[in-house]
Amino acid sequence: MSSDEKLQKGLFWTPRGGNNAKDIWASCHTFSSVTENKQTGLSERTTVIVDLGQHEFPKDFLNGSFDKVVPALGDCLNVPGEKQPEDQARAIFLTHGHSDHVAGIYEYVKMGVPLPTIYASQHTLNALKKGFFENGINSEQWPEMQEIKAGDVIQVGDMSVEAFSASHSIPGCFSFKISNEEESIFHSGDTKADETSYLGKGVNLSSYKKIGRNGGVDLMTFDATATHMAGHASYESEIFNSYRQIFKDNTGKQVIAALPAAHMERLASVISAAQAAGRDVIIHGGASMESNLLALNLSGYDLQKKCPDIRIVSGTSKEAETIDPKKSVTITTGIYREIQSPFVQHLLGKQSDFIMQKDAVIVAPTSNDKNEKLQILLQSKEFENLKVITSSSKYKIYGSGHAQADDFRKIARYIAPRTVAPIHCSSQKADTFNELAFKNGYKTLPIYPHNGVTVGIDRKNGCRIVDRKEPQWIGLIHRGKETSFQKVGDNGYSTAFHDQDLVKARQQAAKQLIADYRNKKNLVNQVSLINRRKNER
Repeated sequence: MSSDEKLQKGLFWTPRGGNNAKDIWASCHTFSSVTENKQTGLSERTTVIVDLGQHEFPKDFLNGSFDKVVPALGDCLNVPGEKQPEDQARAIFLTHGHSDHVAGIYEYVKMGVPLPTIYASQHTLNALKKGFFENGINSEQWPEMQEIKAGDVIQVGDMSVEAFSASHSIPGCFSFKISNEEESIFHSGDTKADETSYLGKGVNLSSYKKIGRNGGVDLMTFDATATHMAGHASYESEIFNSYRQIFKDNTGKQVIAALPAAHMERLASVISAAQAAGRDVIIHGGASMESNLLALNLSGYDLQKKCPDIRIVSGTSKEAETIDPKKSVTITTGIYREIQSPFVQHLLGKQSDFIMQKDAVIVAPTSNDKNEKLQILLQSKEFENLKVITSSSKYKIYGSGHAQADDFRKIARYIAPRTVAPIHCSSQKADTFNELAFKNGYKTLPIYPHNGVTVGIDRKNGCRIVDRKEPQWIGLIHRGKETSFQKVGDNGYSTAFHDQDLVKARQQAAKQLIADYRNKKNLVNQVSLINRRKNER
């Protein structure tokens, strides 16, 4: 926040990670409220952090100089070697448990940074605890963690943070409404408008309607990862129907369903579809999938209880040997050609106990492009008898965990925001999102709110850019139990404003959009005038 805005009243939002030039990694946001203390008459600031992720591909940052890269938050957290901040963050709220939203927490703990209380769902907290163990962090180093549920309202200073259920690819996802006495922001997190779930709960649209009926919000920061895509992100009920049909259409053949290791919602949909088709399930996805299943079980999600009519067994257990592959579904990983996947190990001809029959049916929700990582492995003559079903087939098996254009329209209609802004996207997708929002009658910000941009909100002046700083990052190097770190500049990771051709292209696109809108409006006015004159005659 700029110095001249520091003590002005209002609600402020600053993306610190995730609003990058070309990708979505390291999601992190700070929200600050500045209000007047009624007793002293002085201005006071309250700050909370929402999500604290890591760069998923640190090799792409500064030529791989660091093992880990996380947003620099020395202005609101007490980082060793830096000046203690005047206003420290009072809480961390987590939307969900994916590493690009939570794994930065492990790095801050390793740096010796005292973190405030973390608020999240039971499943997210269990995933977080599992991560602490996997990172070798002793329990006495853990920050305080508090479970919250949809509908809970947490008061932090003069700010209230209300949790709303969100629909993504894992359970326990939240969106948050963050407000003070005057202003309000709805932060979507990763979400879509899907009310169906075979694991827990999908998004609760009726709770969103209450926000709209109560006057809406001043700003909605919205997941723009997939809003450039038309239609809605496939509902889990649609995915369920497709897999059930695939299982029935391929009776008498082994079916292997490759899924991302962390997509527990999709795994539950596929298992439910297997039960509907009368097939047992063998889960053989390797350590990554087993780890996510452990977090699921710790959170009280029992897949066997949800599907009691079939057997669900581990692919490494002796019980798996008693199940006929032709009457079952093998759920595995490898959709991104992960080298640790037992399925990929088998395709590469390396020693593996993964069972795959020569005429097996492979279901992989990828495109049919031969350049796809998994598709490349399946081009060998050795696998010519395999039947491969991708998202290019007649079956609707691909379902993004992120909102598409129609999801945005539906959610925005219920939330009733006065201004919308994109998050969790590239600058190019931000432009597409703003065009979508503009065409649907919503105000947008004059620039892409990349990491480091601070947006101020108040009822009188609306949303405005109050500061634009180069974001900073912390690069970490781990050598055994020793951790070294340093703060580094952005190096063009968050903003592409140095690319003059891109700047000109964006400015031209904005001018064309406004021109098209005005021409359309003029045409409507001309038609109205002609009709009115006809009536007068």
